[in-house]
Amino acid sequence: MQLKLFLTFDHELPLGKLKTSYAASLFEPTQKVMDLADKLGVKVTLFSDILCAVRFKEWDEVNFYQPYTAQLQYATKNGHDVQLHIHPHWLNSTYENGVYIPSNDFALSDFEHDKHFGGIDGIVKQSIQEMTDICVQANPAYKCVAFRAGGFNIATATNHIFKALMANGIRYDSSMARGYYFKSGISEVDYRKLPKAANWKVNPEDIHTSIAKDGIMEIPIATMPKTPYEVPTRFKINTFVGRAPISHGEVIHENNSVDKMAKLKMLFTSRMISFDNYTLSLDYLMRILKYNVNKYKSSDTLMLSIISHPKSMGDYSFELMENFITEVQKEYLTAEFSTFSELE
Repeated sequence: MQLKLFLTFDHELPLGKLKTSYAASLFEPTQKVMDLADKLGVKVTLFSDILCAVRFKEWDEVNFYQPYTAQLQYATKNGHDVQLHIHPHWLNSTYENGVYIPSNDFALSDFEHDKHFGGIDGIVKQSIQEMTDICVQANPAYKCVAFRAGGFNIATATNHIFKALMANGIRYDSSMARGYYFKSGISEVDYRKLPKAANWKVNPEDIHTSIAKDGIMEIPIATMPKTPYEVPTRFKINTFVGRAPISHGEVIHENNSVDKMAKLKMLFTSRMISFDNYTLSLDYLMRILKYNVNKYKSSDTLMLSIISHPKSMGDYSFELMENFITEVQKEYLTAEFSTFSELE
């Protein structure tokens, strides 16, 4: 079996109000990610929150938009990948006295019947065009071919979203994570049922059980089911609080209105391979990877994404990233760290 791993980073500001600076919360940790990747001889994919840049081009071009475009062009020029990440709430968020105030229209589905921004079709088209315009300046051959939904949220207008993505050249999705469930006052994501294949063509009309003959290929985020015997996260947070990075912004999700059943589902949601979860260890991340390799050992190829967020990465996160990559290279000699552009 050929194992391909995609080191993906959601390149985004804190979605709630910023506590620090653009540089500290996004540009500096992202540069550190790329520097470490270069040191280890691997490439990363930045799933970049392009609509944030669209708005900051109006709000604060010099201090945000210009360094943002410079960072994407640096990544593209130096062999890293830049792909599409859409947090549509930026479109109707506001900006007052140097502070952005987030909208609660969190999912693309919230804009399905919108006319002002062109609905889902208009938003997807604008996002891909903006991303392409930025990146082709560094690499004329650049193509935007992969997508990750903001907050993993492709419901409830899933069919509409995937049709818009396909119509605009997207060939790969990496929004899904087996066994993952999340609910807040503004979002609900449920991936507890997905097709059994290692990788598959998404059926936009039924993402949970059906596989399409053609269309967008799913490269899911690597996960492992959480067992009832695992130490609850709230205790791990207390134990490993020294690993926690600086908080750069407020949280946009509120759970005040979430029912008890949803909270129970979240308690047993699957664990992802991520470098920004400071309660996880190298051993735990390798266990998740081994779980997937064993589960899909009969597949010719297994493609998995690792997900992290530069805005949430501190010293422990970078240590975990380095140790994980080194351990994978040692334990899985034929494993390949790839990018979506390299699949083309």
